[in-house]
Amino acid sequence: MLTRDNSNSSLPSTERFEISRREPDQRTSVISVQGELGLATAPRLKWMLIEALESGHSQLVVDLSLVSFMDSTALGVFVAFNRGLDADARLAIASPQPDVVKIFELSGMDGVFAIFPGLQDALAYVQGHTTTS
Repeated sequence: MLTRDNSNSSLPSTERFEISRREPDQRTSVISVQGELGLATAPRLKWMLIEALESGHSQLVVDLSLVSFMDSTALGVFVAFNRGLDADARLAIASPQPDVVKIFELSGMDGVFAIFPGLQDALAYVQGHTTTS
């Protein structure tokens, strides 16, 4: 039987990770993420986004206000998911911390995604009430 030795201090921190979804209306989902969004946790974001779409929510906001770290794995989830969206679907990213925004900027993805400083602006965008920031 294989076992994993978790005594290595170079492993990522075990910061608490939480992800939740709420639905302000029949077409909109807000996915809130807390903690580190990386290799171990990005798949949970991917499946939460897919479940939202499959349940008929084509207006999606991902609230990153409580994300303390994001790596290229999570960025890859956003890129792949965004590419697969239908023309009538909208995705917005709300309230990312400065270090998280930097990941989008360094990768050149800040121009690809609708990124907003606040949740209300992101909601207005996905619901068609405003344009990108």
